[in-house]
Amino acid sequence: MSIDPKHRRRNSLMIGGLSAAVALSFAAATASAAPTPAPVTNNAACAPSEGVTAGSIKIGFFSPKTGPAASNFAGGEQAARLRIAQENAKGGINGRKIEVIGYDDQSNAATQLSVANKALESDHIFGLVMTSANDAAFPTFKAQNVPVTGFNVNAMSTDRNAFSVTGPPAPGIISTAVHERFKQAGVTKVALISHNSPSAASGMISTSKALGLSGTGIDQALLILDEPQGAHDATSTALRIKNSGADGVYMSMFVDGVVSIAQAMAAQGVKPKAAIGAGIIDPAVISKAAGPLEGMIGTTYGTIPAGVPGKSGVRTYINGMKAAGLNPYNATAPIAFAATDLMIEGLKRAGKCPTRASFIDNLRKVTSFDAHGMIPEKVSFQPGVTPMGSPAKCSWYVVVKNGVPVPDAKATCGKLINTNTNQVVG
Repeated sequence: MSIDPKHRRRNSLMIGGLSAAVALSFAAATASAAPTPAPVTNNAACAPSEGVTAGSIKIGFFSPKTGPAASNFAGGEQAARLRIAQENAKGGINGRKIEVIGYDDQSNAATQLSVANKALESDHIFGLVMTSANDAAFPTFKAQNVPVTGFNVNAMSTDRNAFSVTGPPAPGIISTAVHERFKQAGVTKVALISHNSPSAASGMISTSKALGLSGTGIDQALLILDEPQGAHDATSTALRIKNSGADGVYMSMFVDGVVSIAQAMAAQGVKPKAAIGAGIIDPAVISKAAGPLEGMIGTTYGTIPAGVPGKSGVRTYINGMKAAGLNPYNATAPIAFAATDLMIEGLKRAGKCPTRASFIDNLRKVTSFDAHGMIPEKVSFQPGVTPMGSPAKCSWYVVVKNGVPVPDAKATCGKLINTNTNQVVG
């Protein structure tokens, strides 16, 4: 049977335009059937829209590539680019390919404002995905109605243009999931430690206030809100934990900081019944740290951990990352992939002639987003506990056993407590 030369050329161009890594990741991340070509759209008929052309949509990705938080956020941009490549391999969105520009905000307020101005005024991005410990640029994004998807900054509970992939982290409202996980481990007195970023400190203050309202019977032995970011000499912190009499330790901080405190506790003979550390999910990190992380309870930044059976969204992510030669276990990579999936969802809902306003208006109508099964509960962006939706109630933990992060059999869910009114609100 003969093949039309034009058809052969068209297929060759399409295949040749993909890098080898993207082609492999797409094959691993999709079913065996070929993707359905995107419908032909007359994009030239659309009115001008910032960051949008007839053939492309330009978005930004903000994260700290350098500075004290860089290692914690490593892999996030690569994961975001993988998710975009998967969507572009299907033909893009209404015939438009997604272009992404990466920005280094150094987790620094002044730098973030500087690169935000560049992204908006020079590069003319449509919207952005953001995984960062700093939120200085959010007033700028709000003023220009720029769509933002990401996770766990306070602006996502107040700004209509900002969407948290795991539900808005509202100040003063906290889930008691971590309290319930400590109760399961038999903890009676807990040391609460956060690094010195506004979001981390705010969340830990709420966790502290919720102790007496959680119904778990756990008391507070120690509260630290200014632990340095990244790796540091944590000997004094370990001694404070030891002297407090705490039999549980909760560390909401960057992975390097959690490792530093775990190593210092081991050196000082501190052996709590349970220690929970944010981001302790990477086998390579656990192996490098050796013994001090054994038995630690780790948590992702809101996604379902690898190894949970029956979760196709997680398998799709891991297979795609591995096929592209990327580490799927970096602390930030899964949530960056999921946050990019949310950006893509918003672009799809923005219509054939997308604008920032149509993106925001239509994504605010969504009531059951779960990043194709990557997060443990469905998220609504309609008014709930906050005007922008309800915070997450569930976390899915892992336990380090023989140097391997082993997921719990199920997510741990708590109550949502408003620590300003001392009421259960969800």
